[in-house]
Amino acid sequence: MEVVVDQNVPLGTEAFADAGQVVRLAGRDIRRSDLADCHALIVRSITKVDRTLLEGTPVRFVGTCTIGTDHLDIPWLESNGIRWASAPGCNARSVAEWAGAVVAGAHLERRLDLSAGPKAGVVGVGRVGRQVVEVFAGFGMDVLKNDPPRAQAEGPEGFVALEELLDSCQVVAGHLPLVRGGPHPTQGLFSKRNLSRLRHGALFLNAGRGATAVSGDLAELARERPDLTIALDVFDPEPSVPVGLAKAARWISPHVAGYSLEGKLEGTRMVRRALGEFLGLADWHLPASPTRALDAQALRLPDGTDVSRRSDPWDALCALVVAAWNPSDDDQGMRPILDLADHERGQAFDRLRKEYPTRLEWRHRPVSAPDHLPEATWEIARRLGFVALRTDESA
Repeated sequence: MEVVVDQNVPLGTEAFADAGQVVRLAGRDIRRSDLADCHALIVRSITKVDRTLLEGTPVRFVGTCTIGTDHLDIPWLESNGIRWASAPGCNARSVAEWAGAVVAGAHLERRLDLSAGPKAGVVGVGRVGRQVVEVFAGFGMDVLKNDPPRAQAEGPEGFVALEELLDSCQVVAGHLPLVRGGPHPTQGLFSKRNLSRLRHGALFLNAGRGATAVSGDLAELARERPDLTIALDVFDPEPSVPVGLAKAARWISPHVAGYSLEGKLEGTRMVRRALGEFLGLADWHLPASPTRALDAQALRLPDGTDVSRRSDPWDALCALVVAAWNPSDDDQGMRPILDLADHERGQAFDRLRKEYPTRLEWRHRPVSAPDHLPEATWEIARRLGFVALRTDESA
């Protein structure tokens, strides 16, 4: 029997080899005819797994190496005896660091002043949102949280209404799952009616699901409010993203905020563990994560000035953060595809995801010569998760 694995799942062949013959396919191209001899299907978020795909196939296990599950028809899977598994929280830190890098980029471009202690708001405080709160707090920001389901379950203390958050925060980050119905729907929550409440000069980020924002509304608001700065990792629709909205945003990326190497590998590990439990397989362990050092003496500010102990501490900090990964790199890679025809743009969007370069999280970017930085900078950087390069790592 076969195990069909999305080609964007890292170590997908190695992780699932003992469960059957591994067949790697492009996630968006998986069809029912590909599953005629498949008993386990391993996907990411771009594959819709439902009756149309699986009926009449021998598939008995579906795993998605992602946090979200809105691409799985879970009631149908369960009613047909098909075991399913996801990877909740696997790339939460990666998404949080995407948000932190956007904040750092905004500071360096003078769209945001971290030294003024801006207030930040996180809409959707699940596994990802909690990590974003931690990163924003690490930057010294006072963070407001909006999450009606959690407030209902845990009590209102610690949560605020969406209106209050939008009215008072200079940074607003959306990290919502896509919920189409029920008491707390999120589809279209970021409408013009709501987002028009954003403060002058606010920074709005969305890395949850594209359909939690109304694309036309957000594009219109961006045209009317040039004071706003918008960063988008998700779009509605995908992969043929809305061109007007994408062009209006300052930073765009092809749904890769969670694409750190650590986040993707953890997704593989979690789903492989679930499949192993289902089939009675031996445990499979991830290899050690690589590291890639950052040299504090090589850091530069946008004007070309060297970072030193005499630099502004916030400028130096943000230079370090964007040296670890710069959201402008993803933005520059995606801009050229916006002028393509719809079908070609969709293909290029998926190609950017497939060929995404290795991005390591801050804990695996050890900093050499941290004493070259202002003392306050290094204190905050350590709070954010950066570590100093050990002597044995530099050998």
